[in-house]
Amino acid sequence: MTSWNRPDPLTRDLIHLINARRHDHGDADAAVDTLQAFLEQDREQDLLTVMAALDEEMAEWLFDLLAEAACSVMMEGEPDEKPTYAVMAALELPLQANLPTPLGLKINPVTTADLLHKHLRLPPGTVVLAEPRLLTDATLELLTLHGLHDHTSALAESQRRQYMAARLHAPVESTAYLTFELIGSPDHGLPESLEDEDRQALLAGLVAQCPELAPAPQMIEAPVYAAYAMFDAQNAVRLHRLADETVAVWQELDQTVRSRTIVHLHTQCGNGVYMPVWTDLFDPELPEDHGPVWTSPDVWVFTADLPIEWPGEMLTNRLLAEGCTRFENHIVEAPES
Repeated sequence: MTSWNRPDPLTRDLIHLINARRHDHGDADAAVDTLQAFLEQDREQDLLTVMAALDEEMAEWLFDLLAEAACSVMMEGEPDEKPTYAVMAALELPLQANLPTPLGLKINPVTTADLLHKHLRLPPGTVVLAEPRLLTDATLELLTLHGLHDHTSALAESQRRQYMAARLHAPVESTAYLTFELIGSPDHGLPESLEDEDRQALLAGLVAQCPELAPAPQMIEAPVYAAYAMFDAQNAVRLHRLADETVAVWQELDQTVRSRTIVHLHTQCGNGVYMPVWTDLFDPELPEDHGPVWTSPDVWVFTADLPIEWPGEMLTNRLLAEGCTRFENHIVEAPES
């Protein structure tokens, strides 16, 4: 008889909240509490594994709650006072091309806090703390949900503020992220939209401080929980690495093999937000049972509510520039969970 271990109490709580959601009587506050307990125990990988097994609707629901759990904490106060929150957010900003190195990307945190307070139209009494530098996708790739939650919790407990990143890494895409915290906010949510005048004034104020930013206000969206920015940044870096590796192997092929090689891009659907992407280089003149000439490792990306484009666009553009013109997209259907 195979051994079976009873799930620990926290895992049972997670199972209960998922089942409650399936039957339309879930408690969002209880769900956030459970997810925060997972993050406090540094068990975010358990949560990502669960999300990989859920259907798309359930996975997106859990992803939204996980972002909120990582980046918003209720602050302690008097029992008769209305609750206030510490919230960590991010604003995605366009960068100029051909950035000089070492990266600067510095901003004035006091001036920026005033800009954010005014143009995000935050309620009175909310204190804004802006990071003194814009972060890059390659910098955010190193962060974790556990780290974001620890950072937000420390602010809620009035501990000394530590900067998010010790140093910057060169971006792989023309994007920077302004991360900031809202302390004492009466709401744990964030503005859902920006007026055009606020968008333009906000970017103009930031460009005046940081000339590496591109004056493209149409590219600015409303701020999101920092967890969304983190996963979006990690997607960009991982997909660029997949493209780098595939291009490098394609270039090393024999000239005649390269001319007939077909690039297969594989993506998986049907498993919610946690999706593997990989590539094959396939020679059609080899026997069918031979398989691909080369297969890349899997790259895992998140797709819930993130502005991820079709993963193959970056890869095909890179290979087209190298002279490769034969592509096939393969969708791998995942079984129902």
